[in-house]
Amino acid sequence: MRRVLVAVLLAAAFVINPALGVVTAALYLARRHVAAYLALWRRLLGCELYTPLAALTGVVTSLLSPYAGVAKATLMAMSAAALYLAPAAPRASRVVSLFSIGLSLDVPLKPLVLVATAAAAFVAYKAPACGYICQRAGALPEGEDLAFIPALGVVCVFEKGGVDLSYAWLKLGGRYIKCVFGVCLAVGEEDFRRAVGTVDRYLPEPSAEDFKGLIHVAAPPQVAAKIVAKYFNTVVVVGGAEATRARLTSIIKAGPDVAASVLASVFKLTGEQAAFLKDLLTRGSKEETLSWALRYPWLRPVVELWEDGEEPTGLVKSALPGDLGVADSLLYAYLMNAPILTDRGDVATIANNLGLTVFFISSTPRGNFIAAGPAQLETPEGKVEVGVGRFLAYLDGMYLSGNF
Repeated sequence: MRRVLVAVLLAAAFVINPALGVVTAALYLARRHVAAYLALWRRLLGCELYTPLAALTGVVTSLLSPYAGVAKATLMAMSAAALYLAPAAPRASRVVSLFSIGLSLDVPLKPLVLVATAAAAFVAYKAPACGYICQRAGALPEGEDLAFIPALGVVCVFEKGGVDLSYAWLKLGGRYIKCVFGVCLAVGEEDFRRAVGTVDRYLPEPSAEDFKGLIHVAAPPQVAAKIVAKYFNTVVVVGGAEATRARLTSIIKAGPDVAASVLASVFKLTGEQAAFLKDLLTRGSKEETLSWALRYPWLRPVVELWEDGEEPTGLVKSALPGDLGVADSLLYAYLMNAPILTDRGDVATIANNLGLTVFFISSTPRGNFIAAGPAQLETPEGKVEVGVGRFLAYLDGMYLSGNF
């Protein structure tokens, strides 16, 4: 019914005035683009008035110019271009407007006027104007007035002091717009989302210093290992992820306090046993330790861990079996100030109590977390998609992202 009514109205317009009919049909066919362009104008008028006034002045002076023929057509084209550019590229619009005004004037000493116009155009371009301020932010991009530059991975807002953009995808209210060199056209939501991609592309990448404390990793073991190894020279693995196996370090190098604490936690020693072990390690005699181990079997792991290890780098895992390997790994991680990557909750707890950075592989991202894509996460800010081959990290209130 609606289409029939539109067809009748267009036909009536053609009957009344063919030119009016053509204009009406063109506006109807381009209604989405016209609506998007009007939305850009409303945004500009809410931000500043200098650029619109300059563009309108250029249009008026070109219409009143004494020139005729090709010269007048050129001036009118310049002023119309400035008016069209105003909401999408305010600084460029100012420049074109001032040139159209200067060229429209028929005054003596025209070369001097043109030089003054060029100087004024340069000042106008450099003067504060509304435009886009772009950055990678440590928060999820939110809002109804945002611009995205997928090639650079930055999000922009339209504010005073911004700059013109030659290429951007805009989200303005409920409209989606593509702007290329000041020409802005409405696009569908699906095309917009396909071009802009997932939100993780617009977040800054973390550094090794950003990873602290206990971090839950929602990723397969080998993917988790790949992500962590990107930021640390040495990563100590306890659990399912594949890594280079080696004897890691000696219990003596970690110091009596730490060594006694680690062994007490791993082997569940009593307080009295832990105190005796600390005293034994403080004296630092292997022979004495060996003699006591013959009397107290719970000291045998200490003898096993006494010898020096290879102290490898990269993704490493202790070659010792069971709890011996866990103790070896924790001591080496403490000695090297290296992170622990594990899928064992007990190991994560001990490592966290030692003050180490712990990447705990789990199925659910919570607290400080890393989530590998492809994935869709529920966050306080809403649903967030993570792209293939990328990860999203939430660390101490900041969202970060990177490739793996």
